Amino acid sequence: MNDLKIKKRHSWQLFSKQDFIELIKFRDLLYTLIKRDVYVVYKQSVVGFGWAVIKPLVQMVIFTFLFTYIAKVQMDDDSVPYMIFNFVALVPFTYFSSALTASTSSLISNESFITKVYFPRLIIPLVPIIAKLVDFGIAMIVLGFMIFYYYQTQPGSININENILFLPLLILILIVFSFGISLWFSALAIQYRDLNQIVTFLAQFMMYAAPIVWPFSRLKEISQNIELWIGIEGTAKAFEKIYSFFPLAGVIEGFRVCLIGGAAYSSMPWDLIINGSIMSLFLLISGVYFFRSKESIFADVA
Repeated sequence: MNDLKIKKRHSWQLFSKQDFIELIKFRDLLYTLIKRDVYVVYKQSVVGFGWAVIKPLVQMVIFTFLFTYIAKVQMDDDSVPYMIFNFVALVPFTYFSSALTASTSSLISNESFITKVYFPRLIIPLVPIIAKLVDFGIAMIVLGFMIFYYYQTQPGSININENILFLPLLILILIVFSFGISLWFSALAIQYRDLNQIVTFLAQFMMYAAPIVWPFSRLKEISQNIELWIGIEGTAKAFEKIYSFFPLAGVIEGFRVCLIGGAAYSSMPWDLIINGSIMSLFLLISGVYFFRSKESIFADVA
């Protein structure tokens, strides 16, 4: 009879051949946990998967009322309805927010599981990242109907072109960013339970920090105001450069170029996308390192 030997891995080791073999070996477990996460959320729910659409739709209606009729946000292109401008951004952000929140608490919610059997612990925070893609897909279908509606009823408001081919790249960046930052927070949350509450506030902050309710062109005005407030020349350009590494900025602006088009969104924001991709990869790689360094204490502190 062969004995199973579990060797301690160093935190500096990213992935080895054995890691990939383990992930493949436990693929059935990954599929089962994803299926469980998808069905448990909507079990005995009257609306069911409709909640995947209701949340961004309600936010869209509220933001449209507040920022169109009260704040009167100035758009780059008046031909683009604010509702579609807002909803295109809310769909990827809602995925990020829900995936981050669920993944952060994933180790805690599965503590009885991780203390009893051995399996690659990386699976646990990965499950919500994949499971929330179901909601994201449903919201994308609704977004597709909205785009078609405005394309038919308001000619010129929607101008989809070849840039739509870059949409899968933007979705990949969104997933990598969500998973990378979730690895950090999930590993920390099992020790510091208050982090679950902090993540909720962080997600709300990111909603207004990202160009969701305001056009990205306003960033120059914001950065110039910051420079005037600080009183140091060059602060505006430095702020814009730092902001370009915020992955959600490139993803959201890219979504608008891919799905709205027109004069205001005619070219892909490659500077934002490239810098955001660099940050996403950094968070993923460093997140795996950090997660690995904390794996040995998960069962003890859970």
